[in-house]
Amino acid sequence: MSAPPAPPTSAPNSNTALQRMPFGKYKGLSFAQVPQDYAAWLLKRDIDDRLRAALNGSNGKGRAAASANGSEPRYAAQGGDISRVVAEFLEARTAAFEARRRVEEVRGRLIPLLERNKGYWIDRANGQRIAIEEQTRWEYDPLALHGLVDGGLLTEEQFAACLRTVVDKSVVASWIEQGAATAEQVDRVAARAVTRVLRMVRVRTVNGAATG
Repeated sequence: MSAPPAPPTSAPNSNTALQRMPFGKYKGLSFAQVPQDYAAWLLKRDIDDRLRAALNGSNGKGRAAASANGSEPRYAAQGGDISRVVAEFLEARTAAFEARRRVEEVRGRLIPLLERNKGYWIDRANGQRIAIEEQTRWEYDPLALHGLVDGGLLTEEQFAACLRTVVDKSVVASWIEQGAATAEQVDRVAARAVTRVLRMVRVRTVNGAATG
């Protein structure tokens, strides 16, 4: 939240209670209309006593009176909407997590069965082929990849562009696409390092593309 203009730090001469927000992005609004989080933030600042009293009133009697008069600010209704949608989001996220956990648990039981059946099963009722597939996960070794710079194929600037927490594979692919280095030259410096091999269960229609 960006800071409002500096509030007065000393009490003004008048003892008249403040009726409206005197500064900031809510200037001119009644205190009942000032969002509660903004009011709470201001109450932690060095503000004058009249403003502090008005803000405290907006979080107590002032807000209650506004509600009784049917003038509860619109943001309160929005807060109710947010609360409802947040609850839906958390519920959906929990359901998705449970679904993923269930899929992983069943996959763990299915793979050994498929292994004993030549690695696949034809579900003729649904016209699907369920089979084990291996997917290799690999990264580039930055030190090995730098061999392309040592060999004069890439500049230091081109090499630096791929460095993130891990090598950015899309940048390496762009070198090959632009002809700065060939795939064979990349392979020659032994930059690829296999990190793991994943055993997946792939579902395909018998005469079609993968479905999952």
